[in-house]
Amino acid sequence: MLSIRHDPFPLEAARDLLGIVRALYAAARARGASVADLHAIAAVGDDLRQAIALAAAHPPGTLGFSSAWTRAERAAARVGELADALAPAAPIVHAALARVGGGKVTPGG
Repeated sequence: MLSIRHDPFPLEAARDLLGIVRALYAAARARGASVADLHAIAAVGDDLRQAIALAAAHPPGTLGFSSAWTRAERAAARVGELADALAPAAPIVHAALARVGGGKVTPGG
């Protein structure tokens, strides 16, 4: 059952998390991850995009706004499952830098 939410939606945090998910996807694709793994990451990104859109389109206290919260919280939990705490962050950071710069970024450069 969906609980009606009135508290402010964490828009900036959701956008930041979406950026992290995009970097996770780019790093996974660069290392040759399976199609299933790429789809799992993309699904989290889709949830975040939909959450952001719903929060922007619906005022607090509505079902749409509350659904935005549910999607964002679910996506945040799934990002935690996708990002292995023991995996080095460097490939993810380099993938994000490459996306920002429009090309490949080499370590240290």
